[in-house]
Amino acid sequence: MDIAKVDRIIQYALAVAAGEDFCNRELGPIHLIKYVYLADLAHSEKNKGKTFTGTPWKFHHFGPWDLGVHNRIEPACSHIGAEKKSIPSEHKEGDFFRWSVKNEGIETLLERDLPIDVTSTIKWAIRKFGSDTASLLNHVYLTGPMLKGAPEEFLDFSSPDQPELPEPPMRQEMSKREQKRKSQEIKEAKNKIQQKLAERNKSSQRISVRPPRYDEVFFAGCEWLDSLAGGKIEELSGEAVFSSEIWKSRTRFDPEIS
Repeated sequence: MDIAKVDRIIQYALAVAAGEDFCNRELGPIHLIKYVYLADLAHSEKNKGKTFTGTPWKFHHFGPWDLGVHNRIEPACSHIGAEKKSIPSEHKEGDFFRWSVKNEGIETLLERDLPIDVTSTIKWAIRKFGSDTASLLNHVYLTGPMLKGAPEEFLDFSSPDQPELPEPPMRQEMSKREQKRKSQEIKEAKNKIQQKLAERNKSSQRISVRPPRYDEVFFAGCEWLDSLAGGKIEELSGEAVFSSEIWKSRTRFDPEIS
């Protein structure tokens, strides 16, 4: 893992967030880690699976995780004078933290040392998710490396080989005579469509719809139809157990069957 690159992405994410609405200017460790991951993912897509930071990302709980990136948050934020806010937790895990910084040109300064695929991804992600933890976690969970992985496995950023597509056929220019004939065919087709629409409108005006009758016969018929479904389904409770092989199922990542 390249510590300097990780630090720059963390700092850049805070600088970009400083220009957002007040509620999105403070980012916690979980947000910063996921933004570093998204930067690595974007870089890998342009560089044959090679990430920008070289972080060994792992499928941990419900998202990408690396302890090394987590441990770089405080020193990286402190280096640019970011403010650390401690917020008491209602649960027993202890306090949690939020970081924020005043931009003051930091964003422009950091952009010089980051590739455009990283900066554009960070800007897009922060504007879309900000400090919205739920939507950010949902997004990263549905990324390619996560869908191919299983809990506690290292994530694979390589992309499957794409089949070569055939060259599109060369478009031949039509002669003036062919263009005139084509134009005439289109005009005739439009006239036919308009004629059919006019005929349909006339026929629809002649149809009178009788209102339904909600009488004893109607309700008796509804009761008979309900009886065909059988008796009432009893409520059951239990625990579903799935095989660990489900993580490698094609239904998680293949759009044709998922």
